[in-house]
Amino acid sequence: MTSNSAPAYTERLTVPLSYWGIGLFFGLTFVTAVAFMLGNWILLASTVGVVVLVAWTLLAWGSLRISVDAGGIRVGRSVLEWPYVGQVAIADRALRGRVLARGDAFLGLRPYLPGTVLIGVADDADPHLCWLVSTRDPDGLLRAIADNRPSGGVGRVSESRLDSGG
Repeated sequence: MTSNSAPAYTERLTVPLSYWGIGLFFGLTFVTAVAFMLGNWILLASTVGVVVLVAWTLLAWGSLRISVDAGGIRVGRSVLEWPYVGQVAIADRALRGRVLARGDAFLGLRPYLPGTVLIGVADDADPHLCWLVSTRDPDGLLRAIADNRPSGGVGRVSESRLDSGG
């Protein structure tokens, strides 16, 4: 389902600056140690290659976008439409652990973000029990979901399989 309305909530889970420093430090240290004896051209080519590889990896990893709009909740390219959104809650460490142990959750997690929101899936045909999504603003994401959820669909699917213990 596509939506022409502007998102009520949007967030891009960019990689923190410290990851760039760590990635470039270790990548360039390895290149310097290995390529130093092979000559300046090899050193230069491998340095450029490592910088490009580290940048590409971190940019791709940090491109995950979360949005809430009239069509539903989007995490990356995946969409959970409003009729299938179950209960939503901020996931503490214990709940995260229980959900991750099951193996049937859709994961939009980033280890550099401590906030996690659990979104129940109220669709028996969906292979995912729930969505577990990292965010910098769990309260803001919950508020956006509550404010944008259509009132007509809540009664029919207010309980997901996670909420019922399934």
